[in-house]
Amino acid sequence: MLGNELMEMDNDLDSIVAAMSSDNVEEMMKLTGQGGAVTEKVGLPRLNINYDQETDDGHNLTRGDWKMYLDGRFIFAKEVKLRALLRTYEYSMWDAEANEGKGGFSCKSVQKTSFGGMFPDTQGGNKCGRLTRDEEDALDKDDHRYLTSRAVVCNQVIYGRISGEFTEADGTPCIVSDEPVIAYFKRSGFKPISDFIQGLTKQNKLMAQTSILLRTNKQKKGSVTYWTPMPTFESTVPITDADKELMGTFAETVKGHNENVMNGHREALKLMSDDADIDLAADFADADAA
Repeated sequence: MLGNELMEMDNDLDSIVAAMSSDNVEEMMKLTGQGGAVTEKVGLPRLNINYDQETDDGHNLTRGDWKMYLDGRFIFAKEVKLRALLRTYEYSMWDAEANEGKGGFSCKSVQKTSFGGMFPDTQGGNKCGRLTRDEEDALDKDDHRYLTSRAVVCNQVIYGRISGEFTEADGTPCIVSDEPVIAYFKRSGFKPISDFIQGLTKQNKLMAQTSILLRTNKQKKGSVTYWTPMPTFESTVPITDADKELMGTFAETVKGHNENVMNGHREALKLMSDDADIDLAADFADADAA
């Protein structure tokens, strides 16, 4: 086992040398551990609803438009066409104080295509501590388990293709056609997408063969204004060989995510085990002293 680990380390070092010799900046960052600093700007373009009123350089934006980061800049659209090729579920918890106040995830679970079974997470637990409704009702509202459960978000993750007439912040047009995309629908955005896909299922229609016209719906609760996704059927489209290949890419993306989560899960369990051993040793020491 140790020999295999040493061989892997040697291979990693050889790869670093090769990347440096080829002047491959991206590969060098990845291999030397520098790549984590820009993870939010790499990988699949991510679709979400815009809540900003203007950019850092003063361009006005419309709240409630769709926003996507693509090719190094944000682009915006009032409506988009989305094809959902793969749907998974994931639990997560956001820590607003992490990363020097910039925020970050304190916990993430694996992604699965159904709610059945366990969702191992990076804290060594299940579903980042999310409880069932009955389990929550049995706890006091100031119980830390209840408070943790309420802070956990269940994400509906859509991997698919997106098309639309976007514009950059300065108004420059940008046409997007069948671009691979990932979108996280959570909280008030969860049910509209879930209900729409459930409707397709009842009609025996594949979501991968459905072009969804996606707009947003402005809502208000008290003093809070927010927008939810508003999906409607646009057309039926065929599944192409390129779609099948992209599905394989999406599957590998999910596998990679789950592998990272399970590595964190195992490490967290090891730390908890080590802490338990320390506590047990302290108990024995106290008993001997007595």
